[in-house]
Amino acid sequence: MKFLTNCLIGVAIGSGAILPGISSGVFCVIFGIYEKLLDSILHFFSDSKNNFKFLFPIIIGIALGVVLFGNALNYFFFQFPIQTKCIFIGLILGSIPALLKEIHTKEVFKPSHLPFLLIALLLGISCIFLEKSFAIQTLENVSFFYLMVCGFFMSVRNCCAWC
Repeated sequence: MKFLTNCLIGVAIGSGAILPGISSGVFCVIFGIYEKLLDSILHFFSDSKNNFKFLFPIIIGIALGVVLFGNALNYFFFQFPIQTKCIFIGLILGSIPALLKEIHTKEVFKPSHLPFLLIALLLGISCIFLEKSFAIQTLENVSFFYLMVCGFFMSVRNCCAWC
């Protein structure tokens, strides 16, 4: 049963890996396997048998998720872009309680953190609605400013994924 559960988690992670702007690490946090996954990868040879038993179904699930949901997610992104993006924003927001629970074990959440959380939320939502005004058909129309903004948001996203 654990094999099947990990396989299904891997399918969700694989489907998250093909989405632009969504890290599969978010799905790892949602399912509560982020720390164990990192430990299994980093210390694979110290306990290779148990790490392999944990990683193998997840890797199979990731491959299945990419193959099965690649075209389906592409269809939904083009037919229902706002609704699809809102679903994934909901998934990310749904992972906040798990993150807060983990933070509470290390540091107490202070009310002074709330404005930063709200600003980040508003920035994320506004980026969805502003995306259409930055629609680019070819790379010839790309301005330096646009590339700088995209690079900034990608670096912030990657830094937050590793924190």
